[in-house]
Amino acid sequence: MRVLPKTDADYPPLLLVRTDYRDDDAWQRVLAALDKPWVFDEDDEDNGRSKEDIIRVDDPVWADATPADVLAALTAPADGEDPAECGWPVVFLADRASMRGAEPTLLAVSPDPEEETEPYRIPALETPHEMHCNLAIANMDFDEFGE
Repeated sequence: MRVLPKTDADYPPLLLVRTDYRDDDAWQRVLAALDKPWVFDEDDEDNGRSKEDIIRVDDPVWADATPADVLAALTAPADGEDPAECGWPVVFLADRASMRGAEPTLLAVSPDPEEETEPYRIPALETPHEMHCNLAIANMDFDEFGE
């Protein structure tokens, strides 16, 4: 059964769902890219670096899952209730395309049912941290990162 965590944290960790299991070395490259912090201000006293905490969903039950599959699991209603809000500002998928390029990418998916912007690809290096941070504090909107 496909189940994903929900959150009610004011500032939740970054949620990463692996959906491709063909190449473990490529998965390690994705994780290595995510291990590098986002440098947002080199003049800042802490060197202007930020690395979000990450919840990694690395379960083959998610093999070949689509963004719609992930969103359905995140917003699955309790018995007889309306679809639930999951609490995540963005969800990242490590799909087949993420694993194939020279540089790892992720598919960014908005869990907001009112979001009209389709999922889009971002570099796995720094961008997920920047995007998650700015969306979590409502500094930017999902569509702004896809421009």
